[in-house]
Amino acid sequence: MLPDYKKKTQGILVRFTPVDMIYLRSCADECGLRVAEYIYRAAMNQQTTILLTRDEMTAIADIRNIGNNLNQIARAMHLGKAVEQDIREIIDFITGILRKLR
Repeated sequence: MLPDYKKKTQGILVRFTPVDMIYLRSCADECGLRVAEYIYRAAMNQQTTILLTRDEMTAIADIRNIGNNLNQIARAMHLGKAVEQDIREIIDFITGILRKLR
């Protein structure tokens, strides 16, 4: 339970034009926030970061999966197996992801 000094108990009425509301909704949607939370964060100089696109989220998931491959390659290297081709494939894969994001 929050202490009293951290509870948001005070409100304020703010009015916007229809055009302003379209803009605010758009900004809030880009950040994955409700309009009220977006306005609060903006007023308090807090971060209102834009969410990642689907392509960016997919790329991040792909890069995470590469970590598993790298662990397997490291194990293979310790066993003296040739891994050069595997490393080249991972580099090519990462390069493709980075090209998509640019």
